Amino acid sequence: MKSIKDKKLLIYGTGAVGGYYGGALVKAGYDVTFVARGKTYAVLRENGLTLITDGKKEIIPINVNAIHELPQQERFDYIFICVKSKDTKVAAEQIKNNVGPSTSVLSFQNGVDNEEIIGGIVGIDKVIGANVYVASMQMEPGVIDQFGYNAVVIGELDRKQSKRVSELKNILESAGILCTIPADIMAELWNKLVWNASFNPVSVVTGETVDKILENKELFELVRNIMIEVRDVAIAHGINIRKDTVEFNLERSKGVNKRTMDGAQNFIGFKTSMLQDFERGKPLEIEELAGVVIRKAKEKNIPVPNIKKVYNEVKQKTIKTKV
Repeated sequence: MKSIKDKKLLIYGTGAVGGYYGGALVKAGYDVTFVARGKTYAVLRENGLTLITDGKKEIIPINVNAIHELPQQERFDYIFICVKSKDTKVAAEQIKNNVGPSTSVLSFQNGVDNEEIIGGIVGIDKVIGANVYVASMQMEPGVIDQFGYNAVVIGELDRKQSKRVSELKNILESAGILCTIPADIMAELWNKLVWNASFNPVSVVTGETVDKILENKELFELVRNIMIEVRDVAIAHGINIRKDTVEFNLERSKGVNKRTMDGAQNFIGFKTSMLQDFERGKPLEIEELAGVVIRKAKEKNIPVPNIKKVYNEVKQKTIKTKV
């Protein structure tokens, strides 16, 4: 029987999230393969992965473990999909031949429907639900800056206890990654969406960092109202989201910067992932973070005027930058 250190791990997408977590796993002695494209692949092959953690810089020698095409018949024990949510379907199609009888697949992404998309391609029984809470930025290809709090929340989609989830928790914790197994992982996914569906689009519309949004009374109220709308849509769909999710998400955004499992992060001067993508001219996850709420609200005839407003403003701003 394999020990956990003998498990074969695959990081599909070596950006801010995949690079950070994959780097931590390599440092802990795990066999990790990294899928990357373009300049990132070239940098990883030549220089390895540069990881900056709370200001401390180190080079992770992953050169030979960086690939741009997956070997068709190689099987992995755990596959972490770390691409943008708009690319989930493509990623799942790419890794399906690498999913064997004992493979588990996780979405280390934003959004609430990635697990369903992945499961539709590789089999829902292969999917473990996951949420990542990490402040990290890709400074340039192959260079990841992570600061403050980070943690992973994992669980079976059917809310049952399982050996594979317990094993994965041990793997992550042995790499210095905080990990918990909640009673209901879907509730956790929606709890995170409350934050993402509000701060991300508002940051693109305003160009402001999280702390500046909180300091502005009008923007604070806008974010709070969007959070309420997301919470109400979740409840209407039978999601057991925490009752204080709005207060919880606002409180954890105030720049506490401590390594505890309460979700507090240091957001002072922090640009959301959507704002980072916008400034770099990359496609935005607006459909996956805001559009999904609007669609699910329509299914239950729930008015969501605030999130519709910022959704439309982001779409218009994106169109203008392309002209």
